[in-house]
Amino acid sequence: MNFVHVPVMLQEVLASFDNEPRVYVDLTSGGGGHDAEILKKYPDTRAVLIDRDADAVAHLKEKFADFPNVTVVHAPFSDIDKVLFLLQIPEADVIFADLGVSSFQFDTPHRGFSMQKEGPMDMRMDKSSPVTALDFIKNSTEGELRNILSVYAQEREAGTVARTLKRCADEGMTTTLQFADEIRKAKRYAKKGIDPATQVFMALRMAVNDELGELETALKKAFPLLSDKGIMGIITFHSTEDRIVKNFFRDRRNKVPFYADGRDLCPVSSDFPLSTEMITPTDEECTGNPRARSAKLRILKKG
Repeated sequence: MNFVHVPVMLQEVLASFDNEPRVYVDLTSGGGGHDAEILKKYPDTRAVLIDRDADAVAHLKEKFADFPNVTVVHAPFSDIDKVLFLLQIPEADVIFADLGVSSFQFDTPHRGFSMQKEGPMDMRMDKSSPVTALDFIKNSTEGELRNILSVYAQEREAGTVARTLKRCADEGMTTTLQFADEIRKAKRYAKKGIDPATQVFMALRMAVNDELGELETALKKAFPLLSDKGIMGIITFHSTEDRIVKNFFRDRRNKVPFYADGRDLCPVSSDFPLSTEMITPTDEECTGNPRARSAKLRILKKG
């Protein structure tokens, strides 16, 4: 399996994790590009690599087969608490996530992420999930789709696109190219140089995989698992997910209590000093890897 994924802001990530971690957790390991360099820099670190994509997990197990200090886990990153509990790891010194979609997912037509290659309207990061993008469109009302497009994609023609998506499903269309072509025909406005279907496909992908819900849950569960001098680093590519990370880090720095388990039973408050920073890719990296242009690396450090 050729699971290709260019790690974004690799040098900035390595510089941010400047003390050798006893335990390093990657919540979205994907191709393992960042992880390989972390382990090269800190070969004795215990690494837990999590991904909900079974193809990524298979790749990671092969890539790190000769590393006895690496454990690969197939799970959503919102299950970080369960994963570490089952591994009997009480805390982590570094918790990292790169929220970008891998090149492998985009370049594999049958995964249904690409609007340039023929494939089913799937978009599931976890193929065991029962709801594909096509199911999601069929099961959602036009109003629900319009709201998703407005919130996730800031789509100015959300109503028109929502009607188009419902019509495509009602007429029996099932492939990415069919939907993408109809979206392009329906839209009157598009940013120069950007395919009119790009933001629509992104919004559908985020909704199908509940990416924002996963992120919010993972942050709340991950923070209490950081060691006394622990570091959390999150790379975002979308303004909405970046806002979630920025606000969460800001509230922790300001010592705002929060609930880590959704049952509102155990409030968590940080009584230790915290620092935050935001890093963007260099112009050189953006030129060589256009995918990096919208990336932001936010760092939260304890102690």
